[in-house]
Amino acid sequence: MSEVTPVSPLRPVKPAAGEALPRGKARAHSRVVRTLRVVLPMIMVAMIAILATLVGLHALRRHESAQKEASAPIRMINPHFYGRDNQGRAFTLGASQASRDEQSFQKVLLRNPSVTLDVGGAHPSNLTADNGIYLEDTRILYLRGHVRADNAAVSTFATDQAVVNTRTGVVNGADAIDSRTPLGTLNSKSFDVYDKGDRVIFKGGVHARLNSH
Repeated sequence: MSEVTPVSPLRPVKPAAGEALPRGKARAHSRVVRTLRVVLPMIMVAMIAILATLVGLHALRRHESAQKEASAPIRMINPHFYGRDNQGRAFTLGASQASRDEQSFQKVLLRNPSVTLDVGGAHPSNLTADNGIYLEDTRILYLRGHVRADNAAVSTFATDQAVVNTRTGVVNGADAIDSRTPLGTLNSKSFDVYDKGDRVIFKGGVHARLNSH
């Protein structure tokens, strides 16, 4: 009798390493690779564009901030200026706050200004006001609001505005003035002060009341 060899059941055969993938899987793999080759560079370009935009925005903000700081007026707290007039007499100018005008660098805006003429002299005089403007090129001081002047040896006066020429030491005003002296009181519509306050000229509607001795 002849022998019969049993046949083993069929089993799926796995491709060995290095062998080609089945046709369907190979096509899918190729599509993924092609897609990644297109998408990844696009993502990198987009990231670079975003980073460049952020850097540009940051630089623009810094530039705008620098421009604002440069254009902002310079402010000083309790400043004091010192100088001398044409005759060598010293004067001081102070304020609670000072700032440069945005339109003119030569113009200094003052809050609560106080100017003293002939500092160290025999008869120094002091003027104060609510506000003031000092022009550095002409050295003229404009006082506004509750202007008061005090010359300890001569008189005191009050007005609403006055102009002080720190080059010559002359003070004048085109507003009503109320002056008090050891001789009495005097009112006028305008005034001029010369010679460190030793000579005062009153103009317009002058009214005086003298004290009896």
